Order: sequence, then C-alpha cells, then structure tokens
Amino acid sequence: MKNVKNIVLGFLASLVVLLGGYTAGDKLGAGRLNYMERTMLDEVVATTVSSAFNVADFVHVGFTVANTGATGTLKFACSMQETAPTFSSTQSVTNRWDYVEIIDLEDGTSIAGDTGIVTTGSTDVRQFELNTNNLRWCSAIWTRTSGTSTVKLLGAMNN
Repeated sequence: MKNVKNIVLGFLASLVVLLGGYTAGDKLGAGRLNYMERTMLDEVVATTVSSAFNVADFVHVGFTVANTGATGTLKFACSMQETAPTFSSTQSVTNRWDYVEIIDLEDGTSIAGDTGIVTTGSTDVRQFELNTNNLRWCSAIWTRTSGTSTVKLLGAMNN
C-alpha cells in the first residue's frame, strides 16, 4: 500500500511540474515551482519604488526593462532580512537593504548598484541578471524625469 501511495504522489508532483508549477501565495518565491514573470513596475511615469519581491527560492533573477522616451536612473535594491524592508524608507539597522550590482546580458558589463542604469530619452528593451544567493527581497527603484518604464522579473534556478 505504501508503494502505491508513493507512486500516486510522484505522479501528482510530475503533473504539477508539467502544468507549469503552482502558486502557494501571491509573492514570488512562495511556490518553488512557479517560474512566472512578475511585473515590478508597469509603465511608470514618475519616481517609483516597486513592491518587495521574495526571491529567496532563486539563485538568479532576470530583469527586462522596457523604456519609452525614458530619462532617469533605475537601481535594484535587495535585502537579506527576514521580513520585507520598506525600500522607500531610509536604510537603518531595522530596515536593512542596499543597492546591488547587476549584469547587462547584452555585453556582460557589470553595473554598480549605487550607479544603476542611467537613461536619457531612451526607447529600448534591455535585459539584466542579478545573483540572488543569500538574498530574500528585491525591489526596483526608478528616479524618473520623463518617459515611461516597465520592469519585469523572472526567477531562475541552476537545475
């Protein structure tokens, strides 16, 4: 009887994987098999801080940034603390976060977290990667002066 139970559980787990995973909650990373792209910022036109996204289940996170006539600076901020920090508030001992380095997937250039991606009237789609080893929460922070920007996030594992 135990073997039948294990076979049924194995079959159900395989079925979940084939159907694209599951979501145990609304936060990214809540369902380990859920590799859905998430919208961090959607056609923003002003300085904006995205929600905190849980990335604890992923080794890497990819970002797609789509700009239309955008002028401003995009930075990614992450945290290792247990609960999500308030990325729109000042860093402190109880609100621990910092800007993080990303890699431009077009040419492998590393972009320092404190510098970020600087655009001047840009209309372009770019892709970046962030190593999230040991990070729990990430946010996108746009300091805007004109145009619109969309930022999407996709978690990834090495397996």
